[in-house]
Amino acid sequence: MRAKAFADWLMNVDHRDIRQARDYVSRVRRVENALSEYLLRSVNLDEEFNNDNCDFILSLLSIEHDKKISNTINLPESKDGLSKLKTAVNKYIRFCNALKQE
Repeated sequence: MRAKAFADWLMNVDHRDIRQARDYVSRVRRVENALSEYLLRSVNLDEEFNNDNCDFILSLLSIEHDKKISNTINLPESKDGLSKLKTAVNKYIRFCNALKQE
């Protein structure tokens, strides 16, 4: 993840304040770390975006996978918690798409 560029994009393009930008960066980092532990390989959202537009990552953050995954790694068990992580990943996808168009 390109944390600094993502935070700058969130503040300048998506009009988020610094606290919100830090929250999004933290959530994306949490997804990368947790899924790296679960998949036993390094997860980088930039690589995942290049592979399949992060579709695989988003599928792992679905309710169907929630019970299986959250028992083994540090991901929330609630729908609200998963939704916040999924929203952060979707923001990162928007950021990647915006950079691709430049």
